[in-house]
Amino acid sequence: MTKISWQKLVFNLSLLFCCTNLLVLSIEGFSSWREHNLRIHTAKKQARLAAIRSSQQIGKNLIKIQDTANAIASDLSSGQLTDEQLLARVKKELEKNPNLLAFGAAYKPFAYKPNIRLYAPYYTRKNGKIELRQTENLSDYTKPTPANEWYHKSLADGSIWVEPYFDQAFQETLIDYNVTFYRTDPQTQQKTPVGVIYANYSLNKLQELMNSLDLGKSGYGFILSQKGVYLAHPNQQYVKEQITIFDRARKRKDQKVWLIGEKAIKGERAVIDYTNGLTGEVSWAIVQPIPVAGWSMVAVVIKDEVLLDNQATRQRSIRITIEVIIFLFFLSILLFRADQGTTKSLWAISFTASILCVAGIGFIWYLVLSERGYKNNRNLLLTKPSVDNLLQPRIKLAEQVKQKPPVYIPTGVFVQAIKFNSANDVFVNGYIWQKYYDGIHDGLSRGFILPEGYELELDEAYRYKQNNTEVIGWYFEAVLRQNFNFSQYPFDANDVWIRLWPKDFNRNDLNREVILVPDLTSYDVINPLAQPGLEQDFVLEGWSIESSFFEYKFNNYNSNFGFENTLIKKNYPELYFTVILKRAFLGIFIARLVPLGVIAILLFVMMPLSREHGMEIVGACGGFIFIVILDQISVRGQLTTPGIIYFEYLYFVIYLFILLVAANAILLKLEKDIPFIQYQNNQIPKLLYWPTLLGILLIVTALTFY
Repeated sequence: MTKISWQKLVFNLSLLFCCTNLLVLSIEGFSSWREHNLRIHTAKKQARLAAIRSSQQIGKNLIKIQDTANAIASDLSSGQLTDEQLLARVKKELEKNPNLLAFGAAYKPFAYKPNIRLYAPYYTRKNGKIELRQTENLSDYTKPTPANEWYHKSLADGSIWVEPYFDQAFQETLIDYNVTFYRTDPQTQQKTPVGVIYANYSLNKLQELMNSLDLGKSGYGFILSQKGVYLAHPNQQYVKEQITIFDRARKRKDQKVWLIGEKAIKGERAVIDYTNGLTGEVSWAIVQPIPVAGWSMVAVVIKDEVLLDNQATRQRSIRITIEVIIFLFFLSILLFRADQGTTKSLWAISFTASILCVAGIGFIWYLVLSERGYKNNRNLLLTKPSVDNLLQPRIKLAEQVKQKPPVYIPTGVFVQAIKFNSANDVFVNGYIWQKYYDGIHDGLSRGFILPEGYELELDEAYRYKQNNTEVIGWYFEAVLRQNFNFSQYPFDANDVWIRLWPKDFNRNDLNREVILVPDLTSYDVINPLAQPGLEQDFVLEGWSIESSFFEYKFNNYNSNFGFENTLIKKNYPELYFTVILKRAFLGIFIARLVPLGVIAILLFVMMPLSREHGMEIVGACGGFIFIVILDQISVRGQLTTPGIIYFEYLYFVIYLFILLVAANAILLKLEKDIPFIQYQNNQIPKLLYWPTLLGILLIVTALTFY
């Protein structure tokens, strides 16, 4: 075949491969873009619908409270309801409406009876019972103080929803709906305000509704008042301290959070993209007004959670990366006219291919380093509804075997230190506490079991009783035996978990199962990236902390542990407190990868000297092999893990190229008639050196992390 025919064939094949790969890349890219947009659209739609449903539910509850209070005030004003009948009516309405915490009236001075200055009776719920109390026995509500604003503003405006306030009597943050009732002078027909009917709505009810929202693993909802005060939020401190969303925006200097607050107080609907200041995650805030009280609900959805899971995203990204590299490689052949075979064009292709391989390897490393390990198909326990949903099968199983429903023990964990003792042992210390409620946990053994721990030290640190709740906390130190995976070193991430069992698996005398649940209320923020349950200044040599969270793992056992007439446990939910650690990459990159890179460069530099200094180069290659072997042994000794780790493939590639450079030097020295070696003074091996070395590393990297 003539030279022109070869050039034409190379050009045509390059053009064919370039066009084919461009078509494949376009299809893959369009499919990825379409699926990405569809998932985002669906997630926003679902979050908006959830916000609308919740706001409507809240609106119905508020309207019911409002209508009830208005009806009583109207009947008092018209005379259909007398002052003596008021208490019976109020008690009846409180019994009918479980959303009400208290219901009562506050009369103006001497308005109830001429000889009684103040009269403000109300019924309230206390420990499941309805009790009668008197506001005037607690304070003079007619004094013009901020605490009594509800009374004076109601008389002035007729009816209002009061901004949230902390009630000393209830020890809760409350919201009131207040409406004025009147008496009409028979002669002048003039209405005179007599007092205020008020209904107390506990913010705990709003928080329960927010907890039931389905907004993904880490999504959450909150409610803002007309002034932007938090009425419900996963961080209960915001509600207790009556912080406004504008306070948070000013503190963090976050314009997007301020915008959310502005939309909310104006009663506008909006979808706002913003970055969560606490976790750094990109989120959507769906603002939905609650017109009845002038409040607004905000549903927050974490963007990353609605996209493909880590593995699927990584696989697709790696495929697209390889397709882009192949396309650009063949495009460079066409642009640099490599078909003509000039030295300049061939070196341009070699350089381009090398750069593309380096970029591909770097991008795959970036994908791995940026992954969030807690999103890998885990049974995360971030809200009470997520816990309830995962435990629902145990309730159904108890019904099937005619047992009582499981009893749950709230359990919390606070870790102060983690230290790797070996490839399979990790030292952990900190605090674990549990809550036991009177009438629920009577007769249960106090404490827990760490089934994977040895060298365990456990000391009771505190025990106290508050109302009907007993709280016991233990300080613990333990070495946990776990199977860590170092196969992707130095890009590995590992779970360090504290696996917890209740002391009582089953109580045959109680005819019920015992299950541990996370004590979520003991943490300000439960988002995994906020690292709940960890010491703030956590030091861990060689590792960085990505996240921490509670999760359930459903384990099976082939024994009933000696409990007679008890089912062998299948899919039993075991409580884990998990900390995800990522290896600190930069130090290893400098200490391990840079020396290998220097050796690779020296090998390339020695190749032009092979003809004159063949034996010296062979000797240098022997020295390089010795250096690389020692470094690999050092890595192996540090990890002591079975199988081949990712980083070792770099050593294997360097071994291969040390041998190839040595063989190339020997063949040149022997002056054998090998066209591949002799062509233009060893030009072909030089051209192929970097593309081949980096291409092999790219393939190994893609296969390892795919």
